[in-house]
Amino acid sequence: MNSVYRDIEDGLREELQQRVGRQRFQLWFRDTAVVDVSAEAVTLAVPNDVHCTWLQYTYAEELQDACDEVLGEGVEVRLEVSAEQERRRLVRERFPARPQDWDELLERRGVAATLESFVAGAGGRFPLMILRQLLEGGAPRGAGLFYLYGGCGAGKTHLLRGLEADCARRRPGAALYLSARRFTQRYVNALRAREVDAVRAFEVDLTSRRLVLIDDVDELAARPATQEALVRLHEACAGGDTRFVLAGNRHPGELDGFSERLRSRIRGGIVLNVPVADRLLLDDILTERSMRMGCRAPGDVREAILDRTSSVRGAVALLERWAAVSAESGAPLALEWLPELAPSVAATAREEVIRRVKEAVSNHFDVARTLFDRPTKVRTAQFPRRVAMYLVYRACALPLAELGKVFGLRSHSSVSRAIQEMRQLRSTDAGVEQLVDGLLARI
Repeated sequence: MNSVYRDIEDGLREELQQRVGRQRFQLWFRDTAVVDVSAEAVTLAVPNDVHCTWLQYTYAEELQDACDEVLGEGVEVRLEVSAEQERRRLVRERFPARPQDWDELLERRGVAATLESFVAGAGGRFPLMILRQLLEGGAPRGAGLFYLYGGCGAGKTHLLRGLEADCARRRPGAALYLSARRFTQRYVNALRAREVDAVRAFEVDLTSRRLVLIDDVDELAARPATQEALVRLHEACAGGDTRFVLAGNRHPGELDGFSERLRSRIRGGIVLNVPVADRLLLDDILTERSMRMGCRAPGDVREAILDRTSSVRGAVALLERWAAVSAESGAPLALEWLPELAPSVAATAREEVIRRVKEAVSNHFDVARTLFDRPTKVRTAQFPRRVAMYLVYRACALPLAELGKVFGLRSHSSVSRAIQEMRQLRSTDAGVEQLVDGLLARI
């Protein structure tokens, strides 16, 4: 389709959606396409005779009004049946219609998290080997605590879930996976019960396991009571068979807001870095994941996914949708369907925007990318950090508390001041306004 036809089609779609509503538009107009335009008429291709007749008798007025708005009065709307549009309709009908339908399909077709299904690059092979030894009982005897760290998308959650699943197959209930938030919630609920037995039951439940797996431990920052509970649990298991495996985004030395008791225990255990996948490894991950889902993704599909997002989570989420629908259909979907398969709203989109903002600001000001991840006293990084905060705030509309976490800040007041300063600078300094607009356009 040439660009003129595409612009006309986009305009008609927008007008029609406003006139008939999103639900009816999705049902009757999604599979139409502009195939010819002249001074007298615009021709729309529709899937079949039933479709054509229904549009003529039910939505003729809305079609003509939309055409008048986009092309001007006097241009007639014509409909013609198209085998190509019918083919596209049949393909699209295989797509789940609702978010919960997608969840069910991915649950049915998805790849279980196991150590075997984890695709490790050169930097991830050593952590994977240690965790396999831990599963087999061959880890160092004195090591009661293991700590995995790495950026978002490194695969830490996959490794913890894989440990839980592999351990459960050998001995059901021997491993327990908890997010840091869920661990905190269970501990607080036990305290609120105001019964000694409730806290004791909480402790016994964890210390009776072979593996206690706690994810996203960064979220325990500034939670001294929960940190102390974790230290006590670890002390209670000293010399026993229970092993703790924690996972976080930061190196133990960068865990701000942690008690020295907990930080020293993490440092005294086995610390394993799980690097985030580069493009080459991510391509291997997409290949392996699609094969396990029953439909190997060809190179052009993988390349298109990687061009859309370099976020590991975003790329895997899109690949899983492609592979699930392809496996259900019995044949690989064509590359053209990727935009329609992409999740409409997901945290991965935020992660990708945040990554792009930090990268763009880092390159523009020639400062280290790591200076955006935590507070710093480097003077040359202060203004770039405020710019990056403002850009993420504009692009993602994050609450100030969440925005602070993105930049390693515990107080949202610091973020609020940075946003206010940038707003003031934009209103008084044309150079700053031009800088911000330019960086926004690049992300």
